Amino acid sequence: MTPRPPAVPPPASPADVAATLSIKAGDTRTLSILRRDVPPEPTDPSPPPPEVGTRVGTFVLQEKLGEGVSCHVFRGWDEAQSCPVALKILNWANVYDRPAAMKQLRTEAAALARVKHPQVVRFLDFGFDPRWPYLVTEFFEGRPLGELLRGGGALPPAWALYLVSQMADALGAVWQAGLVHRDIKPDNILIGPNGNAKLIDFGLAKADGLRASRGEPTGPELAGTAAYLAPEQAKDASTVDHRADIYSLGVTLYEALTGRLPFEGRNRVQVIFQHLSTPPVPPTERAEGIPPLASDLCLWMMAKDPADRPQNYEELRQALNTVVGVGR
Repeated sequence: MTPRPPAVPPPASPADVAATLSIKAGDTRTLSILRRDVPPEPTDPSPPPPEVGTRVGTFVLQEKLGEGVSCHVFRGWDEAQSCPVALKILNWANVYDRPAAMKQLRTEAAALARVKHPQVVRFLDFGFDPRWPYLVTEFFEGRPLGELLRGGGALPPAWALYLVSQMADALGAVWQAGLVHRDIKPDNILIGPNGNAKLIDFGLAKADGLRASRGEPTGPELAGTAAYLAPEQAKDASTVDHRADIYSLGVTLYEALTGRLPFEGRNRVQVIFQHLSTPPVPPTERAEGIPPLASDLCLWMMAKDPADRPQNYEELRQALNTVVGVGR
């Protein structure tokens, strides 16, 4: 049975918040990795993009898995440990503010290193090659849930609830580590051949209250994916807590149950406006065969007001247990 983390603790004190992204003292390897003196820019001002066969540190790139606006993702081989790994490498060609991109990647590494859970991809390394900065995690053989939904539509309710249940356990560990993921969506959930799921991509993760504790500007921050964005995150992503992740997980459950997003529009602004003000159509009215309790749970997780959603991991876990138990 997957170990269950305790309920989300109360907000941290300013002293605790200042150390939110520090690593446990006993994890000396992780501390040394994240304290490395990494230059803000490559030695070569225009390094070529990484390619299959390139050596990056002690890793050899074997297959390109994807490419985003700011990063390349590869499957690689760890020659020191003789095992496959996944590498996230900054795409310098698309990065305007290189020091900021470097800082974000280091912050992602620090966030991911804090979380130890079977349903969260495991942090392995962080460094500079010196052509590109890179983040290394375990390689998990799986397909994104988003890819499965786009290719086949809605999942059987029991299957959808099983996957979301795993993600609830993963998020419990994330929240217990003092983090908010802020980008929960099907594309950030990998499904293995045996049905096990892993949460990935901590590029937008934040530590509760860290920004305010450092005296940084307090203007609204935009972060997240519009289709899965909690209303409060659409207003200011810098102020959200774990309940924004609960909302996004509710949207993910909605899509898995119905094969459709709760809100659709011609552009990002239209979608965000609906998250802010439009009640979602109950899943039971979108597709047949959805258990009423599963539909109710979905709507509860997607309440507009964070105070009206499940308030912590324990409440969410208990609700999922009830829905799954009744559906058996």
